[in-house]
Amino acid sequence: MKRYSKYVQKYKVVLLVFLILFAMAIGGGIRTALADQDIALMMSNWFNKKKEASVADIEQAITKEKQILLDDLEASLSSEMQKAADQLVSFANLEKQNRIVSLNEYAESLKSQMKIDNSEQEKVIRNNLDAIIAHAKAQMNGQANELTLLPIPPVTEEIEKEAPNVPLENEEEQGKGEPEERPNNTDQEGEKKTTPKDDKENTVDPVVGADQPKVVDIYSITDWFNPPNIQGVLVEEVEIPNGVFSINNSFSDILMNPQAADSMRSILRGIEKHPQFAEIQYKSIDEMSRICPALFNETILYMLNKSLVQIKI
Repeated sequence: MKRYSKYVQKYKVVLLVFLILFAMAIGGGIRTALADQDIALMMSNWFNKKKEASVADIEQAITKEKQILLDDLEASLSSEMQKAADQLVSFANLEKQNRIVSLNEYAESLKSQMKIDNSEQEKVIRNNLDAIIAHAKAQMNGQANELTLLPIPPVTEEIEKEAPNVPLENEEEQGKGEPEERPNNTDQEGEKKTTPKDDKENTVDPVVGADQPKVVDIYSITDWFNPPNIQGVLVEEVEIPNGVFSINNSFSDILMNPQAADSMRSILRGIEKHPQFAEIQYKSIDEMSRICPALFNETILYMLNKSLVQIKI
C-alpha cells in the first residue's frame, strides 16, 4: 500500500509538472503571436506614413516645376507675340506703300486716258430746248397757254380767228383812254402809219395743221419697262439715310452714276430704250409711281429702294 501511495503521489507530481510546463508553453506561444501582430501593425503604419509623405513631396515637386515651366512658357509666348506683332506691322506698312504706289500709277493712267463724252446729254438738252422753244412759239401764236403733259385738244376754226384779235381788242380799249389824235398818213420821217383796223386786216391767221410741238400723254403709257419677277418678294420698310440714292432721285441723276444705273437697269429693264423716255428722264421714280401706279407698284419701289440705298451719291 505504501508503494502504491508513493506511486500515486509521484504520478500526481509528474502530472502537475507536466501541466505547468504545458501552461508555460501555451503562454509563450500566445505572447509570441501577440508580438508578431504588434510588429506587423507598426510596420504597416510606418509604411503608410512614409507613402503619404512621399506622395506629398512628389506632388509639391511637380507643382513647383510646373509653375516654373508655365512662367517660362508665358515669357517665351509674350516674346514671340511681340515679335510677330512687329513683323505684322512692318509687313502691313510695306504692303500699304506698295498698294499706294500701284493706285497712284493706276490713277495717272486713268488721267492720261480720261475723255468725257457729253454727246448724249447734249442731245437730250438740245431736244428739251427745242421743245421749249416750239412751245413758246405756239404760245405766241395763241395756240397754247402753258406746257402740260396732257394732250392739247385740236384748235377750232373760231378760236384760231379770235386768238390773234385778242391783243388788238386790248389795244382798242387802251386807245379809248388816251387823247384822240389826228391820224396822219405819214410821220416825221415819211413812214406810213397804220391804224388798228389796218393791223386787223394785215394780221395773218395761224395755219391749221402747222408744225406744233407734239405733247405725249405719259399717263396713258403702261409699257415703260419689262417688269421683273416679283413673286415671293416681301415688302418691308427701307430706311433711307442721307447721301445715298433712292426712288426720290430722278432718272437722269441715277444714270449719271454707273453703279446706280446698273442697279436700276436690273429692275426697270429696257426703260432707257422706250421711245418716250426723254419725257420722264428728269422725273423721280417716286413721281412715276403716281403717273403709272400699276407698273411702278409698291413691290417695284421696294426693290429699287433696297438696291439703290446701298450706293452713295
